[in-house]
Amino acid sequence: MGIMNVHVVLSHYGYLGVAVALILEFLFIPFPAETILVVSGVMWHRGLFHLLPLLATAIVGSWSGSLIAYFIGGRLGRPVLVRYGKYIRLDEANLLRAEVAFRKYSIAILGVGRFIAGIRVLIAYVAGINEMGLGLYALISFVSAALWASAFIMIGGTIGTYWHTIRLWVMTHPWLSGIIGLVILLALYYLWRRRRQKQRQKVKVVEPNLL
Repeated sequence: MGIMNVHVVLSHYGYLGVAVALILEFLFIPFPAETILVVSGVMWHRGLFHLLPLLATAIVGSWSGSLIAYFIGGRLGRPVLVRYGKYIRLDEANLLRAEVAFRKYSIAILGVGRFIAGIRVLIAYVAGINEMGLGLYALISFVSAALWASAFIMIGGTIGTYWHTIRLWVMTHPWLSGIIGLVILLALYYLWRRRRQKQRQKVKVVEPNLL
């Protein structure tokens, strides 16, 4: 979903659109959560949203989604997720890595993982599968959701403040803007490839120890 489509959805559905999109992310429906928060932050800067209701909606939406995923993981358990994981973008290797890491650093992963796309969704299911206490999970999930949503909404507000300046600079320096954009994309691709390689190496080391 592109930025323009996100803007259209949020313009039409308002606060409800923000909440529902953040809930659906935890059901593996492809709503780009960070993009939604940043765009909503830009819309807040333009007066289309009010800050406090926007923050409350985003926090409650993301928190509710993580609780739904927690209960699904706890009720269905690991075998069902492994069996049907291909339908919700889960596989044995990803689930195995998440479980191993969660057993060692559960609280830290719940806090920091909220800021990593994909991890925040997967770890909610893993918390339910590993029967983490509901009270502790709900508390950490709420705090991390509040920090995460607030950060990206504020980023959107900052972009809104300087949007006209950025747009003017890009329009007057098209070649330089293109080069900078290409360098950023190549750097992100390089980091993604390195991360994938490290994850594959970890799986090869961990799997024999768990059998």
